[in-house]
Amino acid sequence: MAWGGQFVFGDAFAAYFGPSDDNDLHEHAAYQIVLSSEAETIVIDETGDEHAGRGFLIRPMIPHAVQCDSDIALIYLDPQSGIALDLANRLDPDDIAALDLEDMPFRVPPNSDDLFAQLNDLSVSTPSNLDARLEAVLAELRDEPGRWSITEAAARVGLSESRLRVLARKQFGVPLSTWLVWRKLECSAKALAAGASLAEAAFAGGFSDQAHFTRAMRRMFGITPSVASRSLTGQS
Repeated sequence: MAWGGQFVFGDAFAAYFGPSDDNDLHEHAAYQIVLSSEAETIVIDETGDEHAGRGFLIRPMIPHAVQCDSDIALIYLDPQSGIALDLANRLDPDDIAALDLEDMPFRVPPNSDDLFAQLNDLSVSTPSNLDARLEAVLAELRDEPGRWSITEAAARVGLSESRLRVLARKQFGVPLSTWLVWRKLECSAKALAAGASLAEAAFAGGFSDQAHFTRAMRRMFGITPSVASRSLTGQS
């Protein structure tokens, strides 16, 4: 099978629906939901152990790979989004936790449009319970992730870079640099969806070059931008 489905980015989520294919061991800043309504999914952890089931929540920064012989839904949630925090609080504290599909806040959909519509309808935006200085930094980095360095962003709110990194790690649970790469990939993915070349998409996300973009996407999603570009669809 090949990655031939649809891949979209929303305000606080990214989602893929369709057939899966080979993917390298990878980790990312998001909480990931893995769902399949037709066949058992295998999630492989960094030790090589296999977790089998129909649904999983994978916590941020946990190396893994995913295998499934039918269409699969892969949902990546901002680590401070309401739905991610709700699921994380209700589930066992395992790095890779089994999900009961009946307890999900949305249905396992028969098609991609249904999945994306449900995600857009859910309240998945970042709650305003962050430190005001961190919230200000995130707002700027989210809109233009390639414009400011972390050092520059920290100075704009009167913090040292080290203090900002500690604050972000405490409130996010993931390194700020990793979250920033996630946002850069979001910008690059939206550029690809709009018809940009790989080089143009790398520039749009603030990556130094196409090779840097490729390394970041492989590390974060386990696939290359050229593979992802075949599945990306624009947001209306």
